[in-house]
Amino acid sequence: MLIPLSCHWYNESSEIRKNRLQQVIEQLELRENKPITIFDEATQTSANFLQTPLAILGIVDEDEYVLKSSYGLTNLGTNNYLLRNKKIRVEDSFSIHVIDSRKPLAISNTFQDSFFCTNSLVQEYQIRSYLGIPLITSGGECIGCLEVFDFKNRQFSATEINFLNLTARWCMAEYERSVLANKISLNKTNQISGTMSPQNSLSTEKASPEISKAFQNIEENPQYPKNLSIKLLNKLIQKISIPLTSIIGMSSVLKQGVYGKVNEKQLEYLGIIHNSGQEITTLLDEIVSLGAIEENKKLDLKTVDIAILGEQIITSLQNSAQAKQNDLILFVEPGETIWLLDREKFKQSLYYILTTIIENARSGSEIQIHISHQLPQLKINILVKHSWLSDGISPDVIDNYLEIIQQYYDMDLLYVSQEEIKSYIQSLNQYNYELITLLFSCYLVDLQGGKITLQGTPELGYRFVINLPLAQIS
Repeated sequence: MLIPLSCHWYNESSEIRKNRLQQVIEQLELRENKPITIFDEATQTSANFLQTPLAILGIVDEDEYVLKSSYGLTNLGTNNYLLRNKKIRVEDSFSIHVIDSRKPLAISNTFQDSFFCTNSLVQEYQIRSYLGIPLITSGGECIGCLEVFDFKNRQFSATEINFLNLTARWCMAEYERSVLANKISLNKTNQISGTMSPQNSLSTEKASPEISKAFQNIEENPQYPKNLSIKLLNKLIQKISIPLTSIIGMSSVLKQGVYGKVNEKQLEYLGIIHNSGQEITTLLDEIVSLGAIEENKKLDLKTVDIAILGEQIITSLQNSAQAKQNDLILFVEPGETIWLLDREKFKQSLYYILTTIIENARSGSEIQIHISHQLPQLKINILVKHSWLSDGISPDVIDNYLEIIQQYYDMDLLYVSQEEIKSYIQSLNQYNYELITLLFSCYLVDLQGGKITLQGTPELGYRFVINLPLAQIS
């Protein structure tokens, strides 16, 4: 073990401690059964960096340890208790020892540890090594744990422990900040609603023609049906995810030869099934993110580590790039990497413009993403390199890309008729997938106050450039 087990509270009853903890859980809105993107990123990043098959972020709620996010639960079996219920008794978890001591806990070999060898996670799921970090709020309350598990013996290094510690602190701070921002926004909305009177409300009769037209468009296109459709779509995606998780998990188990030896051809097919399942999961996640953006077009500025987020985007597109025999490489300018951005809109902007490039990149290409800050802007250059063909985006699609970008920025919705908008939307049906993704990237970057351009020459090749305004961190 990294440290001996100890209890942080010395002169406090368990009842007082439990009540205070439940109040904090309530205030942080962690009893709600909803996905939390920040926690999902924390578990996925932790598992990928430490190369562990399983990562969990959970909180203590009454007598249960509730999983708020997990990565790799199917590696415990496709019908395991944790996967079905997303919770475990506190006394059956490793996390309770981390939470009570408020210190990291590392176990290199549970089978040889006299205290942990009888734990149900060890006996039932054959967990051999463990690393857990406490989740501590800004008020100093320990509410849960970020932890990774492995099925083999391993000695966690100081670097790995520090990384998990930083990830736990980052995700907790980000989540608290988002909760606080939502409460402030809600209070402002309530105040405005309470003070707004008919005399103060905007009259469309006295407004300018452009504003009157905007109000008219809203009245003709009520948001309720669209929002309802988005909600239903999210629920359907959740239902799809359940059998999909089983497919990915079972293919992974079969590949390992758990139920018998598989030949080379079967192994190849299982690899295709597994990779395809993971790619579908990524696409489903993107659909859910699209719904969130559609529901909230306003900027939600948060501190974002560009380097970490960039790596996550590349990881999510790795299968698509490899299928085209291409490589994705990220370069981030040395120095400050934490900036105020709308995390989801930035993530989707880069994701979809890279999707556009991947769709038409020639086999053997190296797609490079260069991120640099040139205050007051963040600049992203996306280049395509090839070892023996000419560099740059494929010449066959340059004219189409230039036309699409120009067409998007020339369209001013306030000064065109409904017939022109309808005609433009109908023309989108003729566009290929990569043209739609390029258009959507332009739209997202536009929402952030930035712009996408295609720069270069036929001789030297073309590249995409994204310029985004940066807000200073106070």
